[in-house]
Amino acid sequence: MRMKIPRSFVAAAGTAVTLGVLASGERQSLGVVILGVVLAISLERAGTGRRSLLVVPVAVVTGLIGALMHWSPLPGEAVFVAAVFVSIHLRRYGPRAAAIGRMMLLPLVGLFIAPVPVGHDPWSALVWAAVASAVAAGWTALTSIRAPAGEPVPERTTGSVHTRFAAQSATALALAFGLGHLIFPGHWPWVVISAFTVSVGARSRGHVLHRSIQRTGGALLGTATSTLVGVLVLGHGWLVAVMIFAYLLAGLILRDRNYAYWSFCVTSILALLYGLAAPAGVSGVEVLGERLAAVVVGCLCAVLPAWVLVPVRTEAVMRKNLARTLAALGKLLEEPGEDGRREFDRSVAALRVAAEPGLAWRRVVRRPGLADCVEPLASCGALVVDPGADGGPAGRAARGALRRNIGATRLALARRPVPELVPVAVLHPGSPLATLDRTLRQVHSTVSAACVPAPSRPGSATPSAGTAFG
Repeated sequence: MRMKIPRSFVAAAGTAVTLGVLASGERQSLGVVILGVVLAISLERAGTGRRSLLVVPVAVVTGLIGALMHWSPLPGEAVFVAAVFVSIHLRRYGPRAAAIGRMMLLPLVGLFIAPVPVGHDPWSALVWAAVASAVAAGWTALTSIRAPAGEPVPERTTGSVHTRFAAQSATALALAFGLGHLIFPGHWPWVVISAFTVSVGARSRGHVLHRSIQRTGGALLGTATSTLVGVLVLGHGWLVAVMIFAYLLAGLILRDRNYAYWSFCVTSILALLYGLAAPAGVSGVEVLGERLAAVVVGCLCAVLPAWVLVPVRTEAVMRKNLARTLAALGKLLEEPGEDGRREFDRSVAALRVAAEPGLAWRRVVRRPGLADCVEPLASCGALVVDPGADGGPAGRAARGALRRNIGATRLALARRPVPELVPVAVLHPGSPLATLDRTLRQVHSTVSAACVPAPSRPGSATPSAGTAFG
C-alpha cells in the first residue's frame, strides 16, 4: 500500500524553508519559522477555505498579545485567556463564526512553542507575525489547488454547551498560568501547552480525561526518547531538522488513529526545539523530569474544570451524536445520493470523536455500552447506497420499514416508550438491505440495554452503561 504524504506536511515544509530564507538575518529566526509551521499544519484541518487569508490579521493581533505577555505578563496572560474564551464561545453562532474561532486559536499555540521574537521593537514582531501567517496561508493554498476542500469534523453541539466549554478552557488556562509560574517558573509554558491542547476542542468531561491520559502517555515516551536522541544529534543542525520533520510527518499520518501518537510526535519535536534554543551548558536530560511533571500538572489543570465547572456528560454527548447519525441514515434511506452519503459520513466522524472515551474504556472492561454501536452504524452507509440493494416496490417498502425501526431506536436513545420493531421484507436474505436490517437490530438492542429509562422515584439512581468516563 502506497503511503500518501499529507498536504499539510508539504505546506509546513515549504513554509519552513521559505521563512528560513527570509528570516536568515534575524537574531531569533526560529520563532518565526515555528509560528509559520504551526499555522501551515493547522489551516487545512481547520477547514477555513477562502477565509484562510484572515489568519494574517489574526496573527498580527496574536503578536500584540505576545508582546504584552513579554512586557506585562499578568495583563498579557489575562488577555490570552480571554482570547481563548472568545474563540470557543464563537462556535455557538454557526459554522462561519466557528471557523473564525478556530483561526484565532492557531497563532495562539505558536506563542508557547517558540514565540515570535519581540526584542526591543514591537513593530518588528508584528511584521514577522504577518509574514509568517501570509507564507503559511500561501503554501496551504498552493498545496490544495487540485485537492477537494477538506471539512473539519463537525462538533454537532449547539447552544450554551459551547459557552460551558469556553468557561472550562479559560479556567484551565488560568490555573495553568498560575501553577506554572508557581511550580515551574523557568518552564511555565510547558504547563500551559498541556492544558491548552487537552481542554481546547474537547467534547465532554470524559473526552478531557481520555485526552489527558493519551497526552501524558505520549509525552512520557516522546520526552524520554527525543531527549536522548537530542543529546546524540545536538550540534548537528541539519540532522536535528531532519529528525523534527520526520516526527512531524509521522504525527500528521498517525494523528487520526490515536491522539497519543500525535502527542508523542509533538512532544518529541518540542524536546528537540528546546535543545536548539537551550542556553549553553543546559542539556535536555537535565530537565526531563521537570518536563514530565509539567505535562501532568497541565493535564490536571484541564481535567479539574471539566469535571467541576458545569460539566458536559460523555454519555449525553454520545446519545446526541448517535441520534443525529441515525437521523442522517434515515434521510439517506429515503433519498439515496452523494449529498446524503456525505452528511452521513460527517455524522459518523463526529460520533467517533464523541465516543472516543467509551471506545477506550471498552478495551479495558468488556461491558456493553453505546460505544458498541459506532462501528456497526458506520458500516450502514455503504449498505444503503450499494448497487445491489433491493429496488422497486419491495425495496421501497423495505426502506420504509427500516426508517420506522430507526425511529424506534431514536426513541430508545431519548429514553421514551419504544414500539416494537417492524419486520423488514427483503427479496434475498443476503442482500444489502437484509444486512442493514440485522445491523440496525443489533444497534437497537445495544441502545435499549444501555439507555435505561430514567427512574420514576426521586432520589433513586439507575446506572447507565454508556461509558465509565461520565
